[in-house]
Amino acid sequence: MSKSPKYNQESHANICLLLEGTYPYVRGGVSSWVRQLIEGMPDLTFSIVFLGGSADEYDKPAYDIPPNVVHIENHFLIGSDKEPEIKRKFWNRKTDKSAQFSLSDKLHDQLNQEEGQINPDVVRNFTGILTNSDAITRTDLLHSEEAWESIREKYSDAPPGLDFNHFFWTVRTMHSPLFTLANIVNNAPSADMYHSVSTGYAGYLGAMLKSKTGAPYIISEHGIYTKEREIDLAHVDWIPDDVDPFKVGLDDNMGYLRQTWIRFFKSLGKMSYSSADHVYTLFNGNRLRQIKDGADESRLTIIPNGVSVKTLKAVRRAGDAPVPPVVALIGRIVPIKDIKTFIRGMRIVCSKVPEAQGWLVGPEDEDPVYVNECRALIESFGLQDSVKLLGFQDLDEIFPHIGLTVLTSVSEGQPLTTLEGFAAGIPSVTTDVGSCSELIHGGSEDDKALGSAGKIIPIANPALFAEAVIPFLTDREKWQAASKVAIQRAETYYDETEMLDLYYNIYLDNIEASQSNNPIKKAEGF
Repeated sequence: MSKSPKYNQESHANICLLLEGTYPYVRGGVSSWVRQLIEGMPDLTFSIVFLGGSADEYDKPAYDIPPNVVHIENHFLIGSDKEPEIKRKFWNRKTDKSAQFSLSDKLHDQLNQEEGQINPDVVRNFTGILTNSDAITRTDLLHSEEAWESIREKYSDAPPGLDFNHFFWTVRTMHSPLFTLANIVNNAPSADMYHSVSTGYAGYLGAMLKSKTGAPYIISEHGIYTKEREIDLAHVDWIPDDVDPFKVGLDDNMGYLRQTWIRFFKSLGKMSYSSADHVYTLFNGNRLRQIKDGADESRLTIIPNGVSVKTLKAVRRAGDAPVPPVVALIGRIVPIKDIKTFIRGMRIVCSKVPEAQGWLVGPEDEDPVYVNECRALIESFGLQDSVKLLGFQDLDEIFPHIGLTVLTSVSEGQPLTTLEGFAAGIPSVTTDVGSCSELIHGGSEDDKALGSAGKIIPIANPALFAEAVIPFLTDREKWQAASKVAIQRAETYYDETEMLDLYYNIYLDNIEASQSNNPIKKAEGF
């Protein structure tokens, strides 16, 4: 399902960005990073293919669209398997696509059996199955006898007694968005190269575009998509465990249907990695996970995030200014950020430092149920005057009022808000996830020699959160020492100038390669 793009000059672009649930409709770290790229390279043109959940989740762009964005199109994946208005009997059509379904089954088996890297031919064959003139269509999936037999065969591998109805709808729901991707590929916006900022559906779309057009394709991955989906799927309530009582694996104790979803996203990740000309990541921990998940080590490069040190330098407080007793968690109000641990931790902080305040600064529209639960928790603790949900705020305006940034996340990549706080001279307390330990204590030996810019704490531990936060609010010398390190670390290792220069040259190299293979594009220039 798609809606008419608001911005659409139908122009060729140098770079087509493939974005899932981020810029320009959602604010946050990855969206801010995409904005940095676009606005930092005004001489290059961009088009955007945005993939979202359902259309009613998105209204208008959260950012002003710069003039070098020449095309935006929006596609929504939830509801893509809705029945046509005219009802028809299930499985009432025999197609002539037995060969395509048979090949699809073999490719699925190959994906599930292979560890690590996969042969790019798998992606090429899947792309053909979905986009060629004799492609399997959404109607084939919903109503053909071949699809019915394919699903029944897969069900035979499931644990005995698993509810077939839920298995059927699981297979149908996870595959239906692929036909939306196929439609995008067959009507792809013209571009010299494609760049996805995740794996998942957006990454697989890039793999299909690479296969279909031959144009260069790169991936930049901040958080590991498959890991974050695994965390999400462990808690969602739309997969009913009462019809899936069979647990697989000793560690995750997760039901078979949830594992089916995870295998699906891992397969999308493998195909994304195998198709990309290069994969860019933020730190070594991500790099090691990507290699394990199927990325080619020789095509992996680390490019850290960067922030506008020059801009944020202007909001640093004077050396003799008092430290505001304000603890700010800047991020989306969603479960993966573990906002409830922040609230529980602030209860302890406020009991010992009565003037302390906890600010939750970020979008609240992604998970309204969770936001309401957080509000209820604040009220149950009587913290309404101390812990406040402020919604999205301009960081330049609120940083002068903040003494400490914090993150209680259960998963992160390399959080921009922590780095932005560093550039503004604000120390941070974070959970030990992603590259947070490197940010706080340093990565290289020279970086570590600078000292610590805050404190690292375990996940889901309000008491240790409070124990780490309180000294920064009450010990001025400790705060000043950490602030000094934060500034040095941001200025030395995380200035956006270097990041933008690296990506600019990556773009130019790929654009040149693309145009050299296409004489028409080369003649037109960019």
